[in-house]
Formats: sequence, C-alpha cells, structure tokens
Amino acid sequence: ELLLESFVHRFSEVQPRRALMIKKIVVTSLVGILAGCGGGSSSGTGADTAKTPKEQVVALETSGAIPKLDRGNTLVGTDANANGVRDDVEAILTSNYTSKIQLAAAMQTAKAMQNALTVDTTDIPAVKVVDREISRGINCIYSKFDGANNSKQPAQVAQELEAITANTKQRLLAYLQFNKALDGTSSALPEGDTCE
Repeated sequence: ELLLESFVHRFSEVQPRRALMIKKIVVTSLVGILAGCGGGSSSGTGADTAKTPKEQVVALETSGAIPKLDRGNTLVGTDANANGVRDDVEAILTSNYTSKIQLAAAMQTAKAMQNALTVDTTDIPAVKVVDREISRGINCIYSKFDGANNSKQPAQVAQELEAITANTKQRLLAYLQFNKALDGTSSALPEGDTCE
C-alpha cells in the first residue's frame, strides 16, 4: 500500500487525472493478483469446486459479463488491419460506441495508449511524444463524451481504455514502466480541438 501511495504521489503533482486512473488500474490489478493467490474455500464437490482465476475469467467472458480480450504473451497483440489498435480492443470500442465521433475519440486514445506499451522508455523525448498523444486523445474524449443522452462520462471512457489496453501482467508492467519514465518530467494540458 505504501508503494502504491508513493507511486500515485509522484504522478499526482504533474497529472492529477492520470494519477487517479493509474491508481485505479493498479488497485484493480492488485485485487486480481490477490484473488489469484487464493483466499476462498469451496465446501462442495464436483461442479462446485473452486475455479482458477483463469477459469473464472473465461467463464465471465463467455457469459458476456466482461469483454473478451486478447490475453496473449505479446505487448502488441493482433492488429490485422494495422491501424495501431489491437483487434480485440477495436471490436469492443466498435460495439460500445455507435456514434462515429465518440468511436473516433476512443480509437485515437486507444492507439496512443497502445504506443505507450512499446515506446523505448530510455528515450525520454519519444516517451514525451507518446504522453502528448495520450493527453490529446484524452482531451478529445472529454470534448466528445459528456455523460448526456446515456453516453458515458469521459473519465470512465479513459479508465476503461487503460484497463483493456493494459489487460495482462506484461502489458500492465510496460504501461507502468512508461509512466515511470515520465517521473520528473512536466507536460501541459492540450488546448483546442485535439481530435484527429
């Protein structure tokens, strides 16, 4: 918990909105990891036996309770159309956002977040370019999602994009490394229309 607070404190000075999103992702990931360590017991037999975390995820995906995501061992996953967004993420966004404007905003941000997983974190100028791409994407989301007419709140959209992008341990660690590379840097919030 102290490590989490230290991590969040570093980012809260520079990017308060992102610090909250990062904290939620880290907490969600830690809960998932802890759930995988056990903690429950099953008193039944046969069909009532406890499922592994992987089996639980598959069951939730099959039931439609959570989206089906690529959980492979690569950072980039499958991107058959080479648009910079993993195919599974694109499928979720396409099904969730019927408004072309909102879909475009979500896709722009998803592409930027995907870039955060593969950028060379020792190349600080490159890291800052990706950070600006993410900031521009999130700014676009805030201009296209207002929570009205049954649309989601912009912060919820951004948090969901982070969660589905960094959906494996390897991807989460890469995303955290990207954010760590930004430690000690500063950035400005984008102004104007940042939608592509």
